[in-house]
Amino acid sequence: MQQNKKQEFDNTLKALFGSEAKEIIPRLVPGTQVVDDKNVEIDRTLLKADLVYNVMRNGTPHILDMELQTGADSTIDIRVLQYHVGLFAQHKKPVITVILYPFETTIPKPPFEEKSGEDVFLSLHYCVLAVWKLEAQKFVNERAVYLYTLLPAMQGANASMLIQALGEMKEYYTRQQFGHHLIRFRRIMQRSKAMSEQDKELIEEELRMHMAYDWFLDDNPDVQERVEKGVEKGVKKGMEKGIRKGMAKGQLQGLQRSVLKILKKRFPSLVDAAQQRVVAITDQDELDQLIDQLLVVTDEVEARTLLKLPQ
Repeated sequence: MQQNKKQEFDNTLKALFGSEAKEIIPRLVPGTQVVDDKNVEIDRTLLKADLVYNVMRNGTPHILDMELQTGADSTIDIRVLQYHVGLFAQHKKPVITVILYPFETTIPKPPFEEKSGEDVFLSLHYCVLAVWKLEAQKFVNERAVYLYTLLPAMQGANASMLIQALGEMKEYYTRQQFGHHLIRFRRIMQRSKAMSEQDKELIEEELRMHMAYDWFLDDNPDVQERVEKGVEKGVKKGMEKGIRKGMAKGQLQGLQRSVLKILKKRFPSLVDAAQQRVVAITDQDELDQLIDQLLVVTDEVEARTLLKLPQ
């Protein structure tokens, strides 16, 4: 269960960069410019690095390895050393290593050194980026909308600021893009220690007004037929009133159909095997969470794990 949670947050953070890496990375790693916002293809049988990009720094091509950590890991410095050497060997370019921590935890202190007594045999200088130490207001003042999804984890985040930020995000993104960001925003807020529980409850109500999933259903032809008009109307009405748990049977069926339609779009080979499992889920919160997770998992293996299907 703990491993699944970790994977869920890892996927959330990876998806955040998506097509906005060119905007996000220079802001988080000053002095860099992303050459191509596509993640560099690497041999993942040898390297398990999270996000790897071709970047320019001071006019010179580099490789950027961005590792995403949601908790403490005593072996992280050894792992990034392995990635660093592997990436340098593969691409023959200087490697910039960054470890990003969104939530407060124990973090390593660079550089990593291999020593024998006073002799230093090897030294790796890397950057640790603790999101919870960043000032949320600074990013809002500068309208860095592409980083607003991380605001709930930042210092000084509060309900009024985040409600304003959500409004700006809605204007900035298409409906479908906004919907994906809402899912990530909510996950990060739920885990954040930077916000009070009272502020979280206020933001949760705001999110419920937006997250009727119609952004996904209406903007994708493959899933537009997932609910009868009456069910769709009932879901929307229930969401607007913030009473998701009180949905009627038709609304429950709507969520079940949403899961199956998302599978049809993203992992069509799993639809038949998953149908019986999905119909058996009658807890609306569980279905709600499953929808969130299926929208960000990266491959069929992860989807099978979420659905508890044989691998």
